[in-house]
Amino acid sequence: MVSLTVAAGDADEARPGKARAVRRLVPRGISAMRRQSAFALRSLAETPLVSHWSDQRYDAKRARHAIRLPSVSDEQRTVLADLDDAGVAVRAVDLPPDVVASADRFVGLLRRKTVDKPCVKATPRELAGDPTLFLWGLSGHLLDLAECHIGLPARYLGVEVKRELVESAAGGNHEAVRRWHLDHEDRRILKVVIYLADVGAGAGPFGYVHRSHTAAILESTRGHNLRGVPDDRMQGLVPRTEWTQVTGPRMTAIHVDTGQVFHRVFPPSTSERYSVTFAYSSRSPYYVYSRLMLPRRAIQQLRHSVSQRQWDALCVGRRGPGAG
Repeated sequence: MVSLTVAAGDADEARPGKARAVRRLVPRGISAMRRQSAFALRSLAETPLVSHWSDQRYDAKRARHAIRLPSVSDEQRTVLADLDDAGVAVRAVDLPPDVVASADRFVGLLRRKTVDKPCVKATPRELAGDPTLFLWGLSGHLLDLAECHIGLPARYLGVEVKRELVESAAGGNHEAVRRWHLDHEDRRILKVVIYLADVGAGAGPFGYVHRSHTAAILESTRGHNLRGVPDDRMQGLVPRTEWTQVTGPRMTAIHVDTGQVFHRVFPPSTSERYSVTFAYSSRSPYYVYSRLMLPRRAIQQLRHSVSQRQWDALCVGRRGPGAG
């Protein structure tokens, strides 16, 4: 198992006590401002005054890149077709043994953590200790899929391994993802969510409504809402019978454009949910989450072990208009 070295200065975990708490407050405040800035930027791009020009420019970029799109397999074409239709494609995934073993190690790590939060995630430092999952997200077939869906060279935003808890499912600061919302990292996003344990109706399944409802929801809610749309409001827009909960066995993969499909996490009621998410955008996103990426030093150590295309997808040195 490969392990990457992380300097103490690259992770808050290395700073104990009050000093660590203080050091975390400022970045979190900056991160919140950057998220709001990205939200405002995307909202501005979708106003009638700006959207016509903005859409034309964006569509022209995608049209110019169309002849450079990579070839994909027949199965990947069906995934792309489902993404273009519903915005979601659910498939079974067969991961390499070393990737499965790495995922299981993180499940064990998260299971051992004692927290009073609705969700606990592997830290960038922990991911650097075993970068197998992170590196799998740079696989050629995933970059191909992301590039073809986005229509532009893909940026790998990183990986998130998390555990959704039953006990704290209704509390903490995780309320936003319990509501219906769109992600605002970019115009087109690809996220691949893989269940690392069986997920039934009581295990916090991923939920979404068909992409065809998105425009009407946005119109009714007057654009993107950072706090999301609560169930009672959504029920008045889309009947509950049209809400989809993705249940499935371990290694169920959900390919979703979270920037175009209203989605949410249903709170676990009977068992915890373990999952890993790989995220992709264009190389000029509105916003990027630094918590999905390995620490800087760990990324630099990958330079000679990845291809040029993979390195380019990491966009080293390019944080985007907002990062947090």
